[in-house]
Amino acid sequence: MSIEVYPGDRPLTPPPPPTWGETAPVGKTATVLRVALPDRWMSFPVDQFERWEHEMGEPELLTIRTDKNKIVVEGHDLTPIRVAMDLGRLSELRTNFPNKASPRPGPQVRRITVETITVESK
Repeated sequence: MSIEVYPGDRPLTPPPPPTWGETAPVGKTATVLRVALPDRWMSFPVDQFERWEHEMGEPELLTIRTDKNKIVVEGHDLTPIRVAMDLGRLSELRTNFPNKASPRPGPQVRRITVETITVESK
């Protein structure tokens, strides 16, 4: 027995937004990445990103570098976040403390840190 009014049609309600952040709509690119930290929000212009690196393991690490900052995302199953970065669609990133009893599927962001990179002068 199915509860769908018209089986095979698009669902009436869209899927819930991801708990780890937001992406720009399909076909659009993000201009700013907002990062939610425990005590403040930080915004970074996307055109300032120099590179990002996804390290597999436990925990997984996604490191995003600008000329003056290093953003480190620690968690599990971070591939969708990296793909959003690759496509230029990642617009917001926040932690989503997973319930240990029954974690949600998808990315689980445990911690986000932002470090200022200091350049030593000669």
